[in-house]
Amino acid sequence: MFHSGKKLRERLTRKDILVLPGVYDALSAKVAVSSGFEGLVMGGYAVAASRLGEPDVGYLSMTEMAAALRGIAGAVDVPVLADGDTGYGNALSVQRTIREYERAGAAGVLFEDQVWPKRCGHMAGKQVIEAEEHARKLRAAADAKLDQDTLLIARTDSRAVYGLDAAIARGKLYLDSGADALFIEAPQNEWELEEICKAFPDTILIANMIEGGRTPNLTSKDLENLGFDIVFWPCTLVYTVTKALGDVLRALRDEGTTNSVHDKMLGFSQFNSFIGLDKYNELDKKYK
Repeated sequence: MFHSGKKLRERLTRKDILVLPGVYDALSAKVAVSSGFEGLVMGGYAVAASRLGEPDVGYLSMTEMAAALRGIAGAVDVPVLADGDTGYGNALSVQRTIREYERAGAAGVLFEDQVWPKRCGHMAGKQVIEAEEHARKLRAAADAKLDQDTLLIARTDSRAVYGLDAAIARGKLYLDSGADALFIEAPQNEWELEEICKAFPDTILIANMIEGGRTPNLTSKDLENLGFDIVFWPCTLVYTVTKALGDVLRALRDEGTTNSVHDKMLGFSQFNSFIGLDKYNELDKKYK
């Protein structure tokens, strides 16, 4: 299993921004890597949708998220960043979470400062805990890492609650508490994105692009020019799959066949080749 934080850190020494699509299972991870991406992010939003058919409102447990991560990381050979939500409890719970995630294959883990049950960072009604409480959680996570190269990411959702200045102040506290990278969720406009980069010129900074979310969708090059090092596109695949499945299934329901939508699908042989059947057959012959 590939789960090297060192590989991720080496990639981050390059000047070009690291674009990470959001995946939620082994198949979506394989599709993303086959499309040329150098890393992936597993977010709770898509995992909640795919595993539970529910919104991202705190229904998932840590063990469910770790199980999803294990399947993703085991299917690919690129770094996977993983959503640790709030750590699922107090500072000691955070310590267990980061260790379980590292064992499952995470090259980096993010922890956010929301009140549990949390919400997607672009939903209304978020609340955040006291800044010092989250700082203690981050210190605990830093102490508990099994591999010091694992990237510890501090996320703050305080922009929506207290404004940008408060979010920047929290970011500085969280970095002083052992975080390796900073993710200020849901800036409202390009000026706010610029201000974040000005406030943290020597920090690994993460932007988050959600179609229809609160932050304007800039290109990866735009974000790179501002000063961001990583950009997540966490919902793109789950939105796309939901639409595509609906289109094909409605055609099947209405027409009694999929003939009119073959262009939206892989065929039997194509899919078998993509999923690795040829390699399996070679190995099967080798060991007979």
